[in-house]
Amino acid sequence: MTKTYDVVVEATGSPEGFGMALKLVKPRGRIVLKSTVAEKREIDLAPIVVDEIHVIGSRCGLFGPALKMLSKRLIDVSPLITEIFPFGTAREAFEKAKEKEILKVLLHFDSD
Repeated sequence: MTKTYDVVVEATGSPEGFGMALKLVKPRGRIVLKSTVAEKREIDLAPIVVDEIHVIGSRCGLFGPALKMLSKRLIDVSPLITEIFPFGTAREAFEKAKEKEILKVLLHFDSD
């Protein structure tokens, strides 16, 4: 296993998953924690310091009520969306998303 990826999303909820993420992320890369590891374990922080890894938490919440509010358009998320790209231009969308001032880029999947 080599340090291959700029961003690794850890969603297993296990200490082993976090360890795997550390092995996969490139120096100066990012690990996004998308799950809560309930089990307490010792973690070697040296790779995070030496490789300057950014560890980012992603808070979870109640999806049902949130989706209901979004579907009823009770929350305006448009200020958070920088640009919407057709799926065929996904590569350009990912390049745009790398830019510093970009908040969120979306891919639109046409049903045609």
